[in-house]
Amino acid sequence: MHSLGTEMLILTGGEPLLRRDIYDIASCASSKGIWVVMGTNGVLVNEHVAAKMVECGVKGVGISIDSVDPETHNAFRGGPDAWKYSVRALEICREHGMEVLVQSTVTRENMDEIGDLIQFAKDRDAWSFNLYFLVRTGRGLEMNDLTPQETEDCLRQLVESQEDYAPMLVRAKCAPQFKQISYEMGKGGLESGGCMAATEYCRITPEGNVTPCPYMDVVAGNVRDEGFTQIWNSSHVFTELRDLSLLKGRCGACEFKELCGGCRCRAFSAEGDYLAEDPACTYQPGKITLPESSEIIFSDPVLHRMERIPIEFIRSKVKKGLRAYGARHGLRVITSDDMDRAMAGSKRSGFGQMVGASLFKTPPSKS
Repeated sequence: MHSLGTEMLILTGGEPLLRRDIYDIASCASSKGIWVVMGTNGVLVNEHVAAKMVECGVKGVGISIDSVDPETHNAFRGGPDAWKYSVRALEICREHGMEVLVQSTVTRENMDEIGDLIQFAKDRDAWSFNLYFLVRTGRGLEMNDLTPQETEDCLRQLVESQEDYAPMLVRAKCAPQFKQISYEMGKGGLESGGCMAATEYCRITPEGNVTPCPYMDVVAGNVRDEGFTQIWNSSHVFTELRDLSLLKGRCGACEFKELCGGCRCRAFSAEGDYLAEDPACTYQPGKITLPESSEIIFSDPVLHRMERIPIEFIRSKVKKGLRAYGARHGLRVITSDDMDRAMAGSKRSGFGQMVGASLFKTPPSKS
């Protein structure tokens, strides 16, 4: 992975802290200059564990909180004290200097709590609040997914909330149409989202299988048989997912496909075809006429801020998002104030320089 230029390693699961060698993996990656982040339910996090994570180079931790009501969260996560331990983990990780992200999965049972969950994250000084939209795979097949209209309503609430909670980021995951809605509403957040499956990340399972994203079971190859480099560069699955001209249905005809692309996993779950249209999106192509591309100049302060973002693929997403925001508002030059509005929360230092970075949510698993 390092030889390919990998910039970020996300240790997730299941529960990564159950692996006895997880600290060895984190240390190896961080020693090569790779940013290491971890997605955990927080149950196993204590003072000793947090100190060990920092020692091994873990920069940030995403912790799952699916309700502000302990009993609701415990029922969703399947543990009697899950909420207590997760909240404790948030506090311990912050005390040890790690940035924390609050991760919530939205279902029909907790969709009315979105505002409360955002405020919960803000009150605990989270770097980001990420709302994950259920992809019906694994145990998710048994859960109540939202309708496309309910999904759009939740996304609009997130878009509206961004500026109110800055500098904490408020973002959607597994719902790339967040970008289309942000653009339509003239709001920030255009550097976030967009389906990254097989283009900017992938999953390696404990068995060594490589899949386009954590929620898609399509196997592109196995690192024990072919090696990661061969799979990443040459897999026909990855090659197809990187070719936007192959997208079908509304996604293929959509003017936002370069910004959004639709959720490839949700398309596969619904249609058995990862190139099909995203069934959770309500947008009809042609509704919005995008301005013709023109050169947009970044001011020197903006260029300086982008240079401080340590991850190249995030830097590229920021540039793309700023250009889209500039085009939406008819800007010729992007100033630092424009960047603040476009990012809707990006002024924090340290880990916060990684504007738009996403941690994998720990998904409900089959086991």
